[in-house]
Amino acid sequence: IDTVELGGDLEIALKTTSAGIELQRNPSIFKMGVFKRLFSPLIEEWFNGIRFGVKDADLIVLSIGSLFVGLSCIEKCPNIKAIGIYTFPLIPTAEFSPPGIGEKSVSLLNCINSLKWKVSEYINISCYREKLNELRSSINLPPLTFNYYQMIQATMKKPMTTATIYSKHLIARPTDWQENDHIVGPILDEDQHNFEPSPTLLDFFNKWKSEKIIFVGLGSMMGAMLGNNEQIQFLNNIQAALKNNNCKAVISLVGYQQTDINNLSNTDNIFYLKQIIPHSWLFLNVSAVIHHGGAGTTHASLRYGLPTLILSFVVDQPFNGDRIFINKLGPRHIPMAKTNVKNLTNAIHDLINRNYSMYQMNAKKISELIKNEDGIGQCVRLIEAELAK
Repeated sequence: IDTVELGGDLEIALKTTSAGIELQRNPSIFKMGVFKRLFSPLIEEWFNGIRFGVKDADLIVLSIGSLFVGLSCIEKCPNIKAIGIYTFPLIPTAEFSPPGIGEKSVSLLNCINSLKWKVSEYINISCYREKLNELRSSINLPPLTFNYYQMIQATMKKPMTTATIYSKHLIARPTDWQENDHIVGPILDEDQHNFEPSPTLLDFFNKWKSEKIIFVGLGSMMGAMLGNNEQIQFLNNIQAALKNNNCKAVISLVGYQQTDINNLSNTDNIFYLKQIIPHSWLFLNVSAVIHHGGAGTTHASLRYGLPTLILSFVVDQPFNGDRIFINKLGPRHIPMAKTNVKNLTNAIHDLINRNYSMYQMNAKKISELIKNEDGIGQCVRLIEAELAK
């Protein structure tokens, strides 16, 4: 399948623009003016990339970030079909709250959930509306009223098939979704890519094979959302919390500023990991994980039956952290801005000591269920069915 480079790298924009740096300091979704400044040039790049890249396409797969832009690009291409594949729930429902609004995934009343979805849509739309309608006008398209179902109906003249690559065992498919909206399970990369661990890493695992080892890694969020000083502060805090619990740990330094981590050396209790390692190898060798709560990493930790503590930044990460807590798969998540030695020490004690047996039992149960969900196969079948129509 041919691919097209769209441009508009969000991670680079977060690091190099004034709006991106401001959001790094305070990633509030209510900072709509800052989000507009950040997203406007990206939207234009995405719009032009998709518009010229899909002219000969049979079908376009729309992600969460490309939904509004992609639908506009194919509105004048009636022969191009579309399917949405979302990494977390995007479709409004009364049964749970939208990712990105608050730290809880559910409200006490369904009407509060519905209200939160309206607020979420308004915020998302506000980031896109002005620039996208300007771009639509440039190709003689009318302005849009941005409501999820209304926009799909306006551009495609029919419902669009969607696949949310999320485990239905982490949150059930809402009964008020349309029949063409599916929760299919996660897509996980379980290929170890011929990975060969270093002798020093193997020595560390062999030395502590009779004890619990925690993996700590915040992935791309470390470089995208934290400045140099904040990175070092977090590293100091997590090291202190691990020491307070006498833990053995592998700490990923991927994403950290290299100038400050090159002098770190492995200790008896901590191994500093400076390379990316496949989850499919690493998670077989640890007892619990601490990470940022991205949808992929969250499902990977559960796929391997690991008790999980999430240190969340933005968007779906607090939502995923709350699903971990509600399903008794790990402690209550901690927003990254609230991570300190005391909070981390208490959460790690809960994760690895106080409630470890319960979290491990529940994680192993959901692991067996996730193995049978076949998210990639379901997506392929939905795409092939759409192409056959």
